[in-house]
Amino acid sequence: MNDPVTRAHASWKANRVEKGEIPTMRKESTLYLKLRQKQDVFCTRGAAQISCAFVRQLPRLPGRPPLGLVRIGAQALFCALGRNGVGVKRHEGDSITPIGRFRITRWMRRPDRWTSFRADCRAISKADGWCDDPRSFGYNRAVRLPVPFSAETLWRDDGLYDILGVINFNQRPRVIGRGSAIFMHIAQDGYRPTAGCIALAAEDFRKIQFRLGSAPQIVVGDIFIRRSPKIAEPTRTFVAPI
Repeated sequence: MNDPVTRAHASWKANRVEKGEIPTMRKESTLYLKLRQKQDVFCTRGAAQISCAFVRQLPRLPGRPPLGLVRIGAQALFCALGRNGVGVKRHEGDSITPIGRFRITRWMRRPDRWTSFRADCRAISKADGWCDDPRSFGYNRAVRLPVPFSAETLWRDDGLYDILGVINFNQRPRVIGRGSAIFMHIAQDGYRPTAGCIALAAEDFRKIQFRLGSAPQIVVGDIFIRRSPKIAEPTRTFVAPI
């Protein structure tokens, strides 16, 4: 503080703080906490967008439901999988999380419960549903309730669909009866198994929803592991002539 320029600057700043023109550290902290608590956040800037998430099944313990791991950038989060784990999904109701490479084509959220959301997240109404009836031409499509066929209600009271991302499994092309309503949504307590969806804890969903870019890819299963080719064994011995 022996420098006259430094003393002048400190005096000027103290005068501004007394007048309220410059907030103190305590006021800055309070303002920061209020901004953090404010839930009406539509987008974030400056954070690196992740275009791909990797989902793989962890080794299954005897008597335990399948558990998965979602890797998004440098973050690795637990997730719930279908009751029969990750595999090739063949028909409706087999409780298998489909293996493959997909995209999240749309985001939806319950507006009265999930107030921190992406800019491309659409609000769910009580009339929103998703058809899971193979007898309907609207199979594996969003529908408006009520409908004369079986459809899943997206407005749920258990909180599983407070926010969800629609995974484009069996959409283009669409095979009737192969499987429908594969979402990324909120997990139940203890990561109880799903009917084939990928489910994360609510606090983890709040962390990663803004990290994922527009229409992010979802790679489910170790589909890129290449096994070394097996060397063919000789069927007979050939002896070169002398």
